[in-house]
Amino acid sequence: MYCGETEISEQFIKLNVGGQRFMLRKETIRKRGVGRLLDLVNKSVADSNADAFFSATSEFYFERPPALFHIVYQFYLNGIIHQPTNLCPVDIIEELEYWRIIPDEYLASCCCAQQPDDDDDEHEEQDKPNLFKTLKFGEIRRTIWNIIEEPASSGKAQVFAVFSVFFVLISISGLVLGSLPELQVATKQKNNLTGEEYVEMEPMPILGYIEYVCIVWFSIEYGLKMLVSAERSRTFRQLLNIIDLLAILPFLIEMLLLIFGISTEQLRDLKGAFLVIRILRVLRVIRVLKLGRYSSGLQMFGKTLKASFRQLGMMAMVVMTGVIFFSTLVYFLEKDEPGSKFHSIPAACWWCIVTMTTVGYGDLTPITVPGKLVATGAIACGVLVLALPITIIVDNFMKVAETERPAGGNRYRTSQYPSEPKATKSEQMVLKVA
Repeated sequence: MYCGETEISEQFIKLNVGGQRFMLRKETIRKRGVGRLLDLVNKSVADSNADAFFSATSEFYFERPPALFHIVYQFYLNGIIHQPTNLCPVDIIEELEYWRIIPDEYLASCCCAQQPDDDDDEHEEQDKPNLFKTLKFGEIRRTIWNIIEEPASSGKAQVFAVFSVFFVLISISGLVLGSLPELQVATKQKNNLTGEEYVEMEPMPILGYIEYVCIVWFSIEYGLKMLVSAERSRTFRQLLNIIDLLAILPFLIEMLLLIFGISTEQLRDLKGAFLVIRILRVLRVIRVLKLGRYSSGLQMFGKTLKASFRQLGMMAMVVMTGVIFFSTLVYFLEKDEPGSKFHSIPAACWWCIVTMTTVGYGDLTPITVPGKLVATGAIACGVLVLALPITIIVDNFMKVAETERPAGGNRYRTSQYPSEPKATKSEQMVLKVA
């Protein structure tokens, strides 16, 4: 359809951006309803915000880069902002701000930076905040949850994290100091079966009191976490929470025994029960793993091991194959020699593990020349097997570090119940290129 000059000036607006000409229908600009061009449509030439007006061609002149204006022109045509790969995202955001267009509202989803997945349940975790809304005292439970699980969410959470780390360090220090002879006292014990008395060294009572105080804190922390959790079964199965439970398990078992009228001293005469007591005491060292909840370095190391699980499994399989092969060979070559310590294949397996890992304790060494040649092969094989996965593990570590670096701490990281604001679309545009 042919339009005259008058109709063109009434229906269209002519733009000259940096020497390049554009033309848009005024109805198209009004349809979008935003931006600096809307002022050109509604205002007169004298009141326009253009840098100049060419009366001969009826063009509004803007001293702006035309390459960036193509994004604005496309927005008025289809209502979506796309990010060209050859343009700087910061320049695009500044250009959109000049034309008074908010990129967060119109940026295409294909141009948003996708945040890296921490695990396979990321999409499920994004819906976790809504779970508290359907629960009784949901807001209070969510606040307490963030204080316990999200140290960077608030000042109260940081104070709680400091107290947790303090009690972990105190508990570990008490366990270590309790093994020093200078901090132990002799206590008389009586064997209920034989009636004989014997002396046993125990840590000083003050260390026991400190231990009970730390255990009470750990129990309150774990119980409160399970109480306010929106999904108790899922929270219970998480690795860090299993570690927390194991840290307080000896204390809980001891309390249950006392409730039923049984003390740990009464179980000392039973070898099996006494072994269980020792195992429960050894479990206290698991508390050192609680520091991983508050250490980004330990968390990064754990993610690296998780990402390298296949490579580590392959290495373990190859090492196991080599251990069986070389230990069997050295056993049959050395077992008949006088003074040989290779009296069995399991003993030879211990020698092979120490040899292939280049630890070299020297408690078992081959005597014959064929045995030494087998040992040489085991050493060479061990060096190769251990060296090959190193580059893959380092590469996985760099990938984990890269996923943590652009997050800027905890701002854009997806947690189980995220309370931090997510990145805006304009910030995601910058992150995509970064």
